[in-house]
Amino acid sequence: MADMSHAVRADRRQTFLLPPSLDDWVPRGHPARFVADLVASLDLLALGFRAPSVGEEGRPHYATELLLSVWLYGWMERVRSTRAMEKACHRDVAFLWLTGNQHPDHNTLWRFFRDNRAALRKLFKRTVQIAAEAGLVGFALHALDGTKVQGASSMDTALHRKTLEEQLKRLDAIIDKRMTELEAGERQPEPDWTMPKTMQDCETRKKSIVEALARLDAEETNHLHPSEPDARVMKTRGGPRLGFNAQAMVDHDSDLIVAVGVSGNETDHPQLVPMVQDVLETFGQVAEQTVADAGYASGEQFDEAERRHLPVLVNVQEESSKGDYAKSQFNYDAERDAYVCPRGEVLPFEKVEKPSKGKPQPRRVYRCHNHNCPVRAQCTSNKDGRTIKRLPTEDAFQRQITRQSSAPMQVLMGLRKEIVEHIFGIAKTIDGFTRFTVRGLEKVNTQWALLATAIDLRKLLPAWRAGLFLAPAS
Repeated sequence: MADMSHAVRADRRQTFLLPPSLDDWVPRGHPARFVADLVASLDLLALGFRAPSVGEEGRPHYATELLLSVWLYGWMERVRSTRAMEKACHRDVAFLWLTGNQHPDHNTLWRFFRDNRAALRKLFKRTVQIAAEAGLVGFALHALDGTKVQGASSMDTALHRKTLEEQLKRLDAIIDKRMTELEAGERQPEPDWTMPKTMQDCETRKKSIVEALARLDAEETNHLHPSEPDARVMKTRGGPRLGFNAQAMVDHDSDLIVAVGVSGNETDHPQLVPMVQDVLETFGQVAEQTVADAGYASGEQFDEAERRHLPVLVNVQEESSKGDYAKSQFNYDAERDAYVCPRGEVLPFEKVEKPSKGKPQPRRVYRCHNHNCPVRAQCTSNKDGRTIKRLPTEDAFQRQITRQSSAPMQVLMGLRKEIVEHIFGIAKTIDGFTRFTVRGLEKVNTQWALLATAIDLRKLLPAWRAGLFLAPAS
């Protein structure tokens, strides 16, 4: 055996003439010191954080800045559950330094989140505002995208219209069968007039199913979780999941997330203007251009963006199956209120299509009446003739297509993917944030804002160390 006389061993009985300094345990430039500097620079009352209560009986409470520091550093280090934070405050040197060797328990930490949700969302905005004030945020190009994040509730315990209707049919069959048996029993001597327990159970179950279907009707949805009514069934790579649509706007120059949001909308269509408007409200300005993918293409949103003077570039997908006879090849003649096809045929106005849940805006329908057109088979399979549908916001949609057709705009749109999509990779793969652990739209918005804050703080750490963001710890 090799000589181990010079090996360094643990001496757990060692004593110190002078106690070690807690401040010496965390080196300069450590992320914990960055969090402490950030929290010290904030006006917590202005952000809406609840001030410590005064004069309460019992043990002293933990200061707001102490608990906020634990939450921020925890999320930066991917320690997100309150029980894991509690353990870290006993075991992790950086947490011990942040808390001054204090040990808040998980209930205290949870109550802090519960009582300060709005303030935590404002904290995200204040963080990127400070970065912008330091000149670290560019306003040349921003990119917007969304990702589906699973909710805390399970699909298995949600209400699904198709399943409920199938159960209702089976129950009706069982009840009909039992009624037939009862009617047959009435013809027997001394019949038993007591309703069988199976029928009682079926009637009770039927009542609950009818009530559940009525609730789905009231919410105008086919899927609903009683404990999480804000969540919706979202299409994900792993199949349909009960969850939310999480949005992020990212700055090209700094790679910082500058705006976030969460909704129950299954599509990105309604999110374009609200997200750009959020940037305006946070910074007082928007980027020279904001790019987004085809999921945000919406005439209503383009029209609203124009009215608010918000410059957006959204990839618009043309009809692929119609070729030379795609809708874009038909010209609208406003004077005649008609469309003209590539061959010169006129499609006059026919009717107004009534709005529906999926298409809330009325559409004007124009139809070709030339049944002998030589290219009809290429143009349409409709036996009544080719139709073109026009929205009230069609002009805004067409202006967006024209605007993005230039080469410089195409270059900007090509940058979208590299600007924003990796953020979701960081969030889901590196940070492991694949589902929300709270219920309710306000709470999930808070968790998403906390995650964005943590990602941004990790990106701002080098700037802090270089003295470009806040000031290095003394």
